Amino acid sequence: MKNWKLTLLLVTVIVFAFSSIVLSGLWKDKSTTRNVVVSGNITLSKDEIFDFAKLNDSIICSNSLSLDMIEARISKHPNIKKTVVLKDGATIKIEISEKNPFAAASNGKELFLVDDQLTMYILKKEQTNVDLPVVSGLSEELGTGSYGKDDLKCLKIAQYIIRQSIKLNKSFYNFISEINFTDSNRITLFTSDDATPVFFIEYSNLLRKDKYENISNVKDINNSTLRTEIDKKLIQLNAFLKQVRVYRPMSSFKYIDMRFSDIVVTKNNHLQ
Repeated sequence: MKNWKLTLLLVTVIVFAFSSIVLSGLWKDKSTTRNVVVSGNITLSKDEIFDFAKLNDSIICSNSLSLDMIEARISKHPNIKKTVVLKDGATIKIEISEKNPFAAASNGKELFLVDDQLTMYILKKEQTNVDLPVVSGLSEELGTGSYGKDDLKCLKIAQYIIRQSIKLNKSFYNFISEINFTDSNRITLFTSDDATPVFFIEYSNLLRKDKYENISNVKDINNSTLRTEIDKKLIQLNAFLKQVRVYRPMSSFKYIDMRFSDIVVTKNNHLQ
């Protein structure tokens, strides 16, 4: 009888020990990180992201950094809009969302991308063929995290022009290749097919319609007079393209002048 009880006790101890070893192994498998997967990146490689964040697979797999710390490091990359870091078993999953640019911006020397929050970030070689309007005539101080005196005002105006163009007609939006602010009293557009300058708006003309006497006040997109004028000129330009420009060959016009009220003036390139 005693031998039976002793045998049963011994079997119980062995089963318990074996179960503990198995459960310990399973727990270790789940707690140990073996793989790191990055998804959602389009133009950024995993190496570029990790180089910026000072990360690598070994550091992440060592569990020396929390998920929040990994997420915070990667999120600081200027081309990344959002980062989510999750642990799935033995795999760390890093899901990123790159910023979506609405235009390119030039300081006269370099070209940057600008997102809907007017944040400047680096134009990568994978994005050089991206078909976006260029905002030019901005200051030399423009860069990632820096703006000149009037750069933000100009970028907000350009953003409004682009948004309203898309609302009017996608093909009309594609017709605009550049929004230029080189002349401090004028907004000039350039066409995408033959780079014809379009003298779009002259700020001094708006002073007659606005209660403000300082021209800097009409260079603000929050000014209703400027927004109304932009809307009106975009409709006029869209109509001109459909009714006149479409029937003329490329490079027909030396310029298109819209600075006058309710009239579009053109100068032909090939006068007899």
